[in-house]
Amino acid sequence: MKKTINLILCFVAMASFCAASCEKDNEGENNGNNGNNGNSYTAEMFIGAWRVDNMTVDGRDMTPENMLFIMDEGGNGLANDNGVTENNEFTWSVSGDQLTITPRSGTHFVYTVNDLSATECTFSGTNVPMADIPGNVVVHLVRVR
Repeated sequence: MKKTINLILCFVAMASFCAASCEKDNEGENNGNNGNNGNSYTAEMFIGAWRVDNMTVDGRDMTPENMLFIMDEGGNGLANDNGVTENNEFTWSVSGDQLTITPRSGTHFVYTVNDLSATECTFSGTNVPMADIPGNVVVHLVRVR
């Protein structure tokens, strides 16, 4: 009986030690998301004006010359494509690490936010934002206000 109790206590101690060491190993990780763990982005983090700094489609540079995404706190947005804003309204929302942009056409484009800071954002998806052009798209934005 004493051997059984000692064996059980040994297993409990080992399990506690393993759990404590695993927690410590994960404390400093941020999975490339500035500590957001890939699912805690909020709408407030996206509000403002963002310039498209770089965009690739299927690995090719497709950066527009002068494009801004202006996102307000009500979930409305406007794409300013080199001064053209007519018919470029959209709605947007964020849930976890998913950014959804819905242009006037009503087509929902869902992107995965890869990185977000106060001044930069990178997201990826399978369609060019505001256009129904398919491909592996990666967009880098820089906050301008």
